[in-house]
Amino acid sequence: MTLPASIPAPSPCRVVVLDDHPVVAEGWGRIIRDRMDCEVIPVASPLAAFRAWRHEAPDAMVVDLTIGEQKIAGIRLIARLRQVGARLPILVFTMHRSPIIARRALQAGCNGLINKDSPSSEIADAFIEVVRGGSYVSTEMARKIALMNQPGTFSARPRLTPREEHILRGVAEGLSYREIAERAGISYKTVSNVSMTLKDKLGATTFADMVGKAIRYFDEL
Repeated sequence: MTLPASIPAPSPCRVVVLDDHPVVAEGWGRIIRDRMDCEVIPVASPLAAFRAWRHEAPDAMVVDLTIGEQKIAGIRLIARLRQVGARLPILVFTMHRSPIIARRALQAGCNGLINKDSPSSEIADAFIEVVRGGSYVSTEMARKIALMNQPGTFSARPRLTPREEHILRGVAEGLSYREIAERAGISYKTVSNVSMTLKDKLGATTFADMVGKAIRYFDEL
């Protein structure tokens, strides 16, 4: 897979994998190394993950939300990392299917979520999307998150250009920025830049909020 020159992937990509089951980090490494040069740094606790961020200078982090009996330990770690200014891409890799927990993880500052029983190709796609600076939420989870909000109309319906509407439709369908770019025949950077403009026009504060408003935008046409 060729990554856009505007957002080069580090090589090798050093990724901290937080999971209290060592086999998960091993499996993660096998999946990602099929697609890109990757060095996995396995850790088994949020504290170890935080220290690894400070001392190992990883390019990305993969976080399980449940560590031992602590069901949202991963969310607390993500929030802490963002509070101290950590800007590295963070992908949540979890068995949780609750949109409530997923939304909390996104609000804490993760860049994407993928379920542990997803196909390996989708897991790799999610990681590559996030490490390139994008966001990733599966179509199913994006719709679950959107449905958590009460349906409503826009107080002032945004006026979108044809390009903005095309990209917003891809967001509503749960497509990644890469998939939207390929479908539209435009660059990844263009999709990313237009998405930032769309966020402002829609009054969205988070990626999950933008997905929900994108779905409502087309439902109300």
